[in-house]
Amino acid sequence: MSRHERIRADRKSVIKILAIMMLGIFVLIGMRSYGAIIQHENNVLEEQNEYLQAEIDSLSSQIVEETKVTKIEKIATQDYGMVYPTSDNCIRLGSADESDQGLADAIRSEAYK
Repeated sequence: MSRHERIRADRKSVIKILAIMMLGIFVLIGMRSYGAIIQHENNVLEEQNEYLQAEIDSLSSQIVEETKVTKIEKIATQDYGMVYPTSDNCIRLGSADESDQGLADAIRSEAYK
């Protein structure tokens, strides 16, 4: 092999190595930019999750507040005119013997018959 042929072969080898290195650099740059895009999307989703969690917590506390017995009683009595029953509004079922029993006694006697 002559000197010119060796120099030409060496140049081809160097060009191939440079081409492979450039391709590798482009791949690395592309992967880094893709990673940055994914990280940005992840950050946006985390912010949305935090906002949604805050909204869920707010709605949960509103549900707890709105379902308190005192709130329901207030709405029932003020808005709908409901009243607590008096003894005049009660009707007793069964015989006079059963009416003397307390509720717990009545349940107990029915359960153990």
